[in-house]
Amino acid sequence: MSLGSGSLDFDAFHRDELPRRISAAAAPLPADYAERLAPLGVRLRESGAAWTYSARDARVVAAPGDSGAANVVELDRESWEGLVQDVESTAGLIYGDRVERVRGDLMGFVAWEPALRWMYQGRPVFEAERIDLRDRDGAPLDPLQGFAPGDDRERMAHFLRTTGYLLVRDVLAPGEIEALRAEAAELERAAIEGDQRSWWGRDASGGSVLCRVLQAGILPGMRALPEDPRIRDLVSLSDWEMKHRDPADVDGVTVLWKRPGVTEGLGDLPWHRDCGMGGHATMCPTLVASIFLEANTPEAGALRFLPGSWKTSLPFAEPGDPDAPEGVVVPARAGDVTLHYGDGLHVAPGPTSSAGPFRSCVLIGHQREGARHHRGERHYNDVLLGSEDGQVRHLTSRAAS
Repeated sequence: MSLGSGSLDFDAFHRDELPRRISAAAAPLPADYAERLAPLGVRLRESGAAWTYSARDARVVAAPGDSGAANVVELDRESWEGLVQDVESTAGLIYGDRVERVRGDLMGFVAWEPALRWMYQGRPVFEAERIDLRDRDGAPLDPLQGFAPGDDRERMAHFLRTTGYLLVRDVLAPGEIEALRAEAAELERAAIEGDQRSWWGRDASGGSVLCRVLQAGILPGMRALPEDPRIRDLVSLSDWEMKHRDPADVDGVTVLWKRPGVTEGLGDLPWHRDCGMGGHATMCPTLVASIFLEANTPEAGALRFLPGSWKTSLPFAEPGDPDAPEGVVVPARAGDVTLHYGDGLHVAPGPTSSAGPFRSCVLIGHQREGARHHRGERHYNDVLLGSEDGQVRHLTSRAAS
C-alpha cells in the first residue's frame, strides 16, 4: 500500500485488520495511560462513517459509530490513512487545519496519539520500567555520562543508540563560541516578526519575544558548521548515514534562545518528538547536532532528554504535569555538543532564574538518504509558520480555537 493511495477501506480496516494489529502488539498499553483515555470517535469526512476507540484493560476496542464517544473528530480519508501509516500526527493535523472537532476537545484527540501509533503500527508507549539502559559491558549505564571527542567510538555509538542522545565535551574552543555568539546576536537584530524565518512568543505584558531563527546559515560561521570535520565525525557515530540540509536554507542551521517569562507560543516546549508535526515513516530517524553557546542548566532553561525513549511514544505533557516524566538534564557547557535522534522524547521548560545567561544553541538537522515529505511539501514544521506577526501558538491554544 502506497502512502495516500486511498487503498484502505475504512470500515473493513476497523472490522478486520485493526483487531489483528492490536492482538499482534508486543506490549499492552500502560494501564495508567489507558485509564486516562476518554472514548474517541473518528469520522470519515467523505462518507460520514465513524468508529469509536475505547481503552479497556490496557487494550483498545473499536466499535462502529460515534454516539458514545466523549470526543469526536472528522478527517478526510487521506489524513486518516496518514495516521495509520505514521506520516501524519495529531498535532500536525491540528496546526494544518486538517481535522475538525465534532464534539468534545481536540486535546482529547492528541491524548490518543500514542495509543493510535500503538494500534496502527505496534509502536510501544514509553514505560520507564521497560527501559533497560546498559553499557557495552552490561553494567548499568549512566544517562548523564559525557564523552570527549577522542573517546572510544564504539562506546559512544552504543550510548547514542541506547539512550537516543549523546553529550560530547569541549568540541568547540572558547574563541569559536564567541564568534558564534556574535553571529547569533546579528541574527537576533535582523529578525523581523512575520518574516516566516523565525519563531516568536509573548511575555506576560504582551511583548514579542524572539525564540528561534530558522535560517542562521546565511552567516559564514553558522554556514560552515555542518561541514566542520568535528561535527561530521560525531554525526558518523549514528547507525545510519546522515546528511545535513543546505545550511543556507530555512531549517538548514537554526539558532534558539531560551527566554524567561514567555507566557505564549513555543518558547518553552512540552514533551515532544522532532517529528511531532508528521513524517515519522518517511523521515525518521533524523539526527540533530546541538552546539551549546551557553550552559544547559535549569536556571538557564535546560533541555531535558528521556533516556531510551526514542523507539516509543509519550502522551502529551507539559514539564510540570503530575503525570509527566522527569527526564535528565545533560550537563552541557558552552562549546559542548549533543546529538539526539528526532524520535527521542525531550522537553524545554523555561528558565528558573530571571538572571542570565540563558541557554542558546545552534541546531544542525540531519536526515537519512531518501527521507522525504510524503505530500511533496518542503518541511513538516511549516504548518507552524504563516502568522503575520510571527507568533507560533502553543498546541493547547491552537486546539482550543
